Parts: sequence; structure tokens; C-alpha cells
Amino acid sequence: MAGVGSTGGINNINNASSSRITGLFSTLDTDTLVKNLCATQQSKIDRQQQKKTRYEWFLNAVNEVRDKIKEFQNTYCSALGASSMLKSSTYYSYNITSLSTSNAVTLSGRSNALEGTYTVKVLQLASNSSAKSSGTVSKNGTEISSSNTATLDSLSFENDLVFDESGKIKFEINGEVFEFSKDTTLQTMINTINNSSTANVTMRYSRITDSFIIEADEGGANSSVTIRNISGNAFGENSAFKINEGTYKNGTDSITEINGVTIQRNSNSFEIDGISFTLNAVTKDTPEETLTFTVKRDYSATVKAITDFVKAYNDLITYLNKLSTEKDYSRDYPPLTPAQEDELTEKQIEKWNEKAKSGILSRDLNLDRLIRDLKSSFFTPAGGTGLAATSIGLAGGVYKTSDSGLIVVDEDALTRALEKRPETVISIFTGGSSSASSDKQGIIYKIRSTIAAYNDATSESLKKTENNINDLSEEISELEDKLNSLAERYYNKFATMETALAKLNSQAAYISMLFTR
Repeated sequence: MAGVGSTGGINNINNASSSRITGLFSTLDTDTLVKNLCATQQSKIDRQQQKKTRYEWFLNAVNEVRDKIKEFQNTYCSALGASSMLKSSTYYSYNITSLSTSNAVTLSGRSNALEGTYTVKVLQLASNSSAKSSGTVSKNGTEISSSNTATLDSLSFENDLVFDESGKIKFEINGEVFEFSKDTTLQTMINTINNSSTANVTMRYSRITDSFIIEADEGGANSSVTIRNISGNAFGENSAFKINEGTYKNGTDSITEINGVTIQRNSNSFEIDGISFTLNAVTKDTPEETLTFTVKRDYSATVKAITDFVKAYNDLITYLNKLSTEKDYSRDYPPLTPAQEDELTEKQIEKWNEKAKSGILSRDLNLDRLIRDLKSSFFTPAGGTGLAATSIGLAGGVYKTSDSGLIVVDEDALTRALEKRPETVISIFTGGSSSASSDKQGIIYKIRSTIAAYNDATSESLKKTENNINDLSEEISELEDKLNSLAERYYNKFATMETALAKLNSQAAYISMLFTR
């Protein structure tokens, strides 16, 4: 590799000139002579091109770092991140154990759930008001169509569906007016009704019962379904759907006894004291009339979330440290010129560029500051607690070990901290905000502030680098123009010499012919 020449020939000379005569009479290798004569000018181009390439490599390297820290931030330091350390669910997880075998009730804990034992009896389930067909609606008593893609006009009703003089049916549900034509499909009609926020109902056709049902979406005992037919005979006496007009108010509330207290709600799902109760069946007729649950904080899930976060952080720091401390070989391995690449195989070029690009960010002040500030997030007071992460079991690795410079999680110490002072642990991670002072910011906000500062600093650096690249591109273009002009002058001189030699050869031949007579 060390034997690769600095230029290896001229690559930018325009060889398209039609005036060039290359060694026809002199037998000289004109192209090689011109390249050698222009080598100094070509070297100037190569040097500037190498500078430009280094700037481009630096640009790419910084953008790769920015992409890497953005990915980390979006995953762990954003409220919407897949593994966000800002979500309350990261720190509030519960083990809910049922001491009964029945599935009549299921529980789940929210962030403010009260731990303890809960006894539950389900006396009545909630149901919303509904209007149902009085019997089967098809002619054959089986189904009105084989699929819901059939048009309304093609449905086989026992009481034929009659359309008005405009070929429409029109009716009102809970104050919302609906109008459908003969070629409207059954599914389109159902979807239109179900998507109405005013009607607030769900309509279904069941092929099992061969009937329609229109049910209120919410409300329990206070819910209602009001139907008025306007034109056609979708609803009313002897209607196609076999559902009369009027107001249906037949819903019920759920009635539950929780720890001996009667709870009435208009839904089968509700939350009390941070615990979500979902009622699936009445328990009063089962052998286990009273169901018992224990709710206990699950700190192991939080420990795992923190451990996973620290691992991702360590991976990021390892990546950044490698870039910051990588040996710089740029003096011995400058970017290859096109001529040099022509002399090498693809594998050789790859190995050379690997050396040439190494250390591109070594001793970069912005990168060094990023690494230093990321590390300090764990070792400075956080979240207004006056405590650092080291107080809850997150410490630095031992010097001269594989963990040196990284964060090591003592899971036992972290678990004890969560059990004894959970709110302190949470504040250390999520306290404060991005605008708070450093000691008031939790670790996550410290990291976010550090990344924002790095992005701001490198934005200016990238802008300067892009300007340098543009300036070098213009300079290279000017140098190439000079190279082509210089080469053209040399080619013209050689062409003049070839022309003169051609005349001499012609005269010599004429004189020789005279002497041979």
C-alpha cells in the first residue's frame, strides 16, 4: 500500500481535441509526455480533491453520530419512545394475583394503584339499550344474503324492502338522518350508521339469528336508542328490519361489591383507586361468589427497564468512545486519487479507505464534550433530589476492566432503593424538565439537553464544512480548466512538431527520388 504513487497520471485532461497528432512521425508517446509535463498541475488538483474528500468524510461521520444519538433519544428519552424512560408505566408495574379460579373479573394496575387485597362480587353486568328485530327477517328464515356486499335492493326480506319514489329509504336514529339508495350495499349502510358520532350506536346483522340489532355505544341504564322512519319501510310496523319506531330504553348498569362496598357503573370496565376492573360475568350464581385479588407493586419490571436503558446507553458510549480515541492514520493514508484507485483491487481500496477514515473524529471537541456530558448525567445530582444515580445502584465500571467508563447496574441495590424510596428513584430519572437547571433535571432530561447542545454545536460545524466543500469544488473546477488549457498548449506544440517532421520527411523523400534517377 505504501508504494501507491501520489498522482499516477493525469485524469482530467480532455482528450477529445481533433487537432492532436500523437507521434505519427516522431514516434514519441505524446500522451505520456503531456501527462508528465502537466504532473505538477495534476498534483494541485489531487491535493485539493483529497482535502474535499476528508471534509466529506467528516460530514458523514458527524451525521452518523447525530443519527445514532437521535435513535437513542427517540427510543428512551422521548415520551412516545418504544422504551421510553419518561412513561409512568416504566416505573409503576403491578403483580395482580387472583386467589380464585374464576375469570368473571380481571384487574390491572395503573400508576396510582393502591396495593392491597380486593374482594369482588359481580351482581349484575352493564348492558346498553338496544332495538332488535322481532324475529327472523329473511324469506327463507336463514339469511337475507350470502354476504354483506349485496345491494339493499337484492336483499331477500320476508317483508319486502320498499323504496320511495326516489328509490331511497330514509330514517333517523338518535337524531341523525340516514338515506340510502337501492344500489347501496348492506355493509355500506351498516358502516355509515356505525361511524356516526351523533347516532352513537352499533348496527349488526347476524346470520346466526337472521336478525338486526341496533345497540347504543355507551350509557348503561341511562342509554337509549330512538328510531324514526321517514320514507320507505326499513323501520316501523311490518317493516323489512322488523324493528318498530320509538325509543328503546332497556339498558342496565353494572352492580359490583368491592371490599363490601356496592359500586354501580354504566359500563363493565371502570377504574377505582388506580385499578382497572373488567367485569366478564356475574358471580352470584357461581361456586366462588366472592373473588379475591392481591395487588402488589412489581419492582422487577422497573429494574429490567432501567437495566435495558443502561445497556443501550453503554452501547452508545462505547460507539462514541471508539470514534473519539481511534488512531488517526490520515498522514500515512490520504484519500486515494482516481489514478491510484485504478492501480488497486476493490479489496485493497476498501482496506486503504478504512485506514484513511480512521480517526476522522478523534480529538473532536464537540464529540469529546458530548461524551463527557453524557457521563456526567449519572454522576451529578439529578431531579432535585440532591442525589446522583450512584445512590440507587448505578455506578461507574472499575478502571482497567471491560466495564471501565460504562455504567454498571447493581440490581439488588436498585431494587432496595425502589422498595424504600420509589419516588426518589423516579425523580432521579424523570424529575424537572428540559428547561430546568442541571441539578433539577432528571437523568433523562440531562441526556436530552446534552444531545440538543451537541446538535446545536455540530450544526454550525457542518455548515462550515459544507462551505469548505463548495469552495474546494469551485477551486478544483478552476484548476481542471487550467490543466486542460496547459495540456492543450503542449499538444499543440507537439502537433506543430509533427507537422514540421512531416514536411521534412516529404522533402527528404523528394530529394532521394532525384538522386535515384
